[in-house]
Amino acid sequence: MSTTMIRTKALACSKLILENTRSASGVLSVRKQSSASESDVNIPMIRKMERICRNYIDQLENGGKHYNIQNFMMMYIFGSTTNTAYRTKLFDHWPTYLEDFNACKEIMGYRYPETLVEEFLTLGIDKQAKILDVACGPGNVAFILKDHAYTNIDGLDPSQGLLDAAMEKKLYNKTFCCYVSPDEKTPIADNAYDVLLCSAGMFPGSIVPQAFTELLRITKPGGIISWNIADGYEGFNDFFKTYDQIYKQLIAEKKWEEVRPVKKLDNMLFEDAGYTYVMRKL
Repeated sequence: MSTTMIRTKALACSKLILENTRSASGVLSVRKQSSASESDVNIPMIRKMERICRNYIDQLENGGKHYNIQNFMMMYIFGSTTNTAYRTKLFDHWPTYLEDFNACKEIMGYRYPETLVEEFLTLGIDKQAKILDVACGPGNVAFILKDHAYTNIDGLDPSQGLLDAAMEKKLYNKTFCCYVSPDEKTPIADNAYDVLLCSAGMFPGSIVPQAFTELLRITKPGGIISWNIADGYEGFNDFFKTYDQIYKQLIAEKKWEEVRPVKKLDNMLFEDAGYTYVMRKL
């Protein structure tokens, strides 16, 4: 089969995905008003799927590369419906996530891992610090950190498949396959880590603000907890309505303190802003 024919078929398939996404978005917008079960669908995330599809088609038409775009679409679909179980299953069967992500970063418009690492590097933390990458996925953060001589890193994620892929690349010393939840402790000892980093891991179906206390438990006194989160987090779901209240209450209780003011960054996911937090456990 000729290269032209392959490209034509791929382009037709991509356009079909895009049209289906547009149709699905319209249907969900209507159904959202009448069905309680579908009112949880995150329509803005569906719109981002459409944007990624458009970017993918545009770059194909300009002679660009073929990417594993269908897996990213499934990731967004499961994310938009808070289908944590199937999102995790997808990751378990996606050992090339890190390679796929790095290959198509431009069309994804996604800057969370690198901006978190950039903020961390300004702290001047010792290179031997014991770091836990929380909700680490395939190791996006650790992949960048290793370029800066940070190698004492462990990873935590609910997807064993992604953790296995990261370990094959020697990104972590060891890993923990579990969730961080407010109801159950992780299999990590108290005061275990000098630094906790979490890139875009706080959202429905992953880490909720009620689990801040678990992050504090496993961090050493004086240790750093840093994460970033999308703008509009208070509207994620009911758990996030009290995000700011819980965050400030832990400051008032002297559980942690701000190392520097919360930083708002634009264009973290396309034009969407995000916030970066840097806290010290007291």
